[in-house]
Amino acid sequence: MKSGPSRALKCCAQRAVGVSVTALILLLMSGCASESRVKVVNLDTRHAMYKTEGCQQAITNAKVQDELKLARLLASPVAIVLSGGALLLPVLATNAGMETLDHMEASSISVSCGGPETPAEDMAMDVLKGAAIGLTTGTLNVGGVASAAAK
Repeated sequence: MKSGPSRALKCCAQRAVGVSVTALILLLMSGCASESRVKVVNLDTRHAMYKTEGCQQAITNAKVQDELKLARLLASPVAIVLSGGALLLPVLATNAGMETLDHMEASSISVSCGGPETPAEDMAMDVLKGAAIGLTTGTLNVGGVASAAAK
């Protein structure tokens, strides 16, 4: 007969696999594109500022936001499940903060490349909509699919 801790460990491992599959599905659904990456894709390549060093550096830096979003999508559900739900609000708050930074970076990329600055109110509303939908659906995909669904 199996011992209690061994059973608990097996159960925990099975949950982690289930959460990983769920995270992978969310990742595939969201396309894993950060707000910064979306902004880069939509830049006017004919604008005079597009070829400047500042713009090209800003475009290169968008990769960091992509990597952060991927890490959030994978780590958030795992942290919540492994904590028994105790980390739900801290994870949601952290993701909202990181999503806010991504929106700020996207606005900076736009300005560096000759585009308009995104108003702070618009950024705040996008992040809040995503957080509210994430909280109610439990996806914790702040700003990603949740934000797109809110629009």
